[in-house]
Order: sequence, then C-alpha cells, then structure tokens
Amino acid sequence: MPRRVLIVDDLAPLCQELRAAVRPVCESVAICTSPLRAVRLLRTNRADYDLVITGLAMKELSGFDVIRRIRGQGNPVPILMLTARGNETTAIEATRLGASDYMDRPVAPAELRARVQKIFAASEARVAEPLPAPATYITQAPEMKAIFDMVEAVARSDSRVLILGETGTGKQLIAQALHAASPRHREPFVEVNCAAIPENLLESELFGHERGAFTGATERRQGRFEEAGAGTLFLDEIGETSYAVQAKLLRVLQSGRFSRVGGSATLQSRARVIAATNRDLQKEAEEGRFREDLFYRLHVISITLPPLRKRAGDVPLLAEHFLRRFAAPGAAPKRFTAEALDWMQRYPWPGNVRELEHFVERLAVLHAGEIIDVAALPPKIFHTTRPSLVGEHAPLLPLVEARAAFEKDYLERTLRQARGNMSRAAALAGTDRSHYFRLVRRHGLDPQAFR
Repeated sequence: MPRRVLIVDDLAPLCQELRAAVRPVCESVAICTSPLRAVRLLRTNRADYDLVITGLAMKELSGFDVIRRIRGQGNPVPILMLTARGNETTAIEATRLGASDYMDRPVAPAELRARVQKIFAASEARVAEPLPAPATYITQAPEMKAIFDMVEAVARSDSRVLILGETGTGKQLIAQALHAASPRHREPFVEVNCAAIPENLLESELFGHERGAFTGATERRQGRFEEAGAGTLFLDEIGETSYAVQAKLLRVLQSGRFSRVGGSATLQSRARVIAATNRDLQKEAEEGRFREDLFYRLHVISITLPPLRKRAGDVPLLAEHFLRRFAAPGAAPKRFTAEALDWMQRYPWPGNVRELEHFVERLAVLHAGEIIDVAALPPKIFHTTRPSLVGEHAPLLPLVEARAAFEKDYLERTLRQARGNMSRAAALAGTDRSHYFRLVRRHGLDPQAFR
C-alpha cells in the first residue's frame, strides 16, 4: 500500500528535519507550513495522504485545532502529534480528539520512524479487516446521501460524534450505522436514553455502583461504560442530563477514567462515545444550561439530520417501505394511490420519520382493502399541510429558488404517477422526452425510487 505523509508545522526547518527522518519509510513526504492551508488541503484531497504529522504550538491553529478540523471534515486519516511541552493531559487530549499517537520533542529519528511504521501497520490491518457491507438507505434527498457518505467516512475512526436533529429523524439509526460500519462492530453497542432515567439513578446507570452505595444497592452492578467495553456507547438525549452528571461525563471523556458509585477503584473506559440530542447544544452552552467544556468534548464531529418536511420527496419511498415491512405474513403489501402519497407529502410530519412509520403501521393493520386511497387518510393530513410555493401567503423566495423548487416538485409528482417510467412521465408532462431526462438528471432524481 502507498505510504504518503503530510507534515504540518509553521517552522520550516523542523519540517525539513522531520521529512529527512521519515523519508526512508515513506513513498512521499509533503510539507505544509500553514495549518489552515493544510486543513483545506485535507478537505479537498483527503485520499492523497496516509498520515499527518502535526506540531502543537503554531500561530494560525494549534495542533488540537488541526485535529478537530480534520476530524470535523469526516477525514479518518491517522494523525501523529509532536510537541515540546508535552504532559499527560496533552497526550490524553490529543488521543481523545482523534490523534493516533503522540510524541515529545526533540524527536529521535529512529523512534519517529518506528512510530510511523507502527501507525501504517495498524492502518493496513484495519483496511484488510472485512467490514460489513454498507447499509442500504431509503432516500433520494441529496442532503441525506451526503450524511450517509459522511457516516461511512467517519465510521472507521474513533472520533466522538454528536448527532443533532429533531425527535424522530433517525439519530439512533445513524449511531447504529456508525457502529456497524466500524472496526468495533463485533463489540457491544450500548444505548442509554438519558431523558428516560431519573437524575438520581443516571450516574449509577452510566458508571455502575458498589454494594451498599445507596439504599437498594444490594450488590455490585456494572455501568454502561463497562458494558460497552471496546465497543460503542450511545448517549441519546444528552442535552437532558444534569450539571452533576455532565461533570462526571466530562471526567471520563477527558481521561477515560471513572469510578463506580460508592467505589474507590479507578476503571478505564475503552468505548467510543456517540451522543445525540434534539436541542441546540451550542445555544444551551452559551446560555449556561449545558457545560461548555463538555459540549466541545462531544462536538468533535457533528452530523445534523434534516426534518422530514425538508425532504418531502422521501415520504413516498419511506411509506412504501413501511407498508412492505408491516404486511401480514404471506400477504401482498398494500399500496398507496398517487393522490394519497401526494397529500402525505404536503403534510409537515412534526414527529418526522417515527410519526410516518406509526402512521403507515396503523393503515397496514387496520385498512381493509389492498389500495389505500385519499379516503383512508385521517383529517389531519388535509388540515395541516406545508405551504405552497405559490400563492398570496406563500413564503417569498428568490425567483431562481422558487422556480427550481417548483420544477423538482413537479418532476417528482410526474415520476410518482408514472411509477418511475421516464417515457410515460415525459408524456404526462407534455414535454420532449430528452428534455425531461435532462431535467430529472439536473435535480438528481432517481426514477427507480418511484417504482
């Protein structure tokens, strides 16, 4: 495999010295004396490097900031940090942010080469390890496809991920997908719903307790950090935790160390932490309702899921998928009419995908016929609909945006009515077939998704 290194430090002589040290074990070694330029380079040419070596104390960005930005871009490239002012806290911080290794300066060339070769060997072992096939996602929305691409990119790293989005948008599924596509996929995936556990029990739930630690603690109990082992710990609704619990979470995220409630033994966590919330955590931190230091510990890589109303084109795909899932054993799945799906697309789905799933499940179980038409839909679908792009009370968009939105909506409706048959859809639209094909391609629509 190729072994390409990028050295980042604003001291040119140091870069040349490091280059000479690692060149014997690398195919190519590039130097960048601007941390900002290096971050941009890694965003646009992410596949061009197999290792980044960065200093810590630099003028434009610190080494910590370099790691944060690289990981924030979803780039899993291994990172080795060098510093002249190293201590245990710095080392822990570097590795927690996503660095693969850490060395104090001055660096002995032989030791540096050994560390670099060790990182390359670990990377090559991970590449050789067979991982599960990528999950199949049900979407045609470009923003969702970009999110799923990011999931595949960051899954191999150990960086912490903060998943943001309204209730019901699928944050748990994203966390599970990150775990399933990671080298940890054979280890446990442990989920904690922080909002569902009373504050006085959450600490014990997370860290465990010793016998006699409190009334009712009749035996020692492992916490979720211990249960996760070297797997993934998913902290759902992290924004609902109290300041006291946040302080204890901060400690384990800083050092990896924790103790059971009522115990004195120090335990070490090896789990990757993924957190999720439907709150604006940055705003909560700014207004003093969430610890700012904990927010930045969690916010290494963030993934924001759009609400279903922002990707209404996915409603028919998801609805048909849920109908197939909830079909009675041995029975053919029911079908929505095109008009029913059109009305469902107009509804804003405040409960997002979860609301749609429960809605379809009720229809699949209770509706008598095989075809679900408009008459079978509940009144709420007609009384609360998304605003039209045209009309006196519609939000005023720039002409280019309004035209593009109308055009995409129109194409989706014709494709849905034609069941994905492009020739028939072009005929419904009353336009030349080749022109219709170009429009569909321009808007990134997949005719197969409408069949």
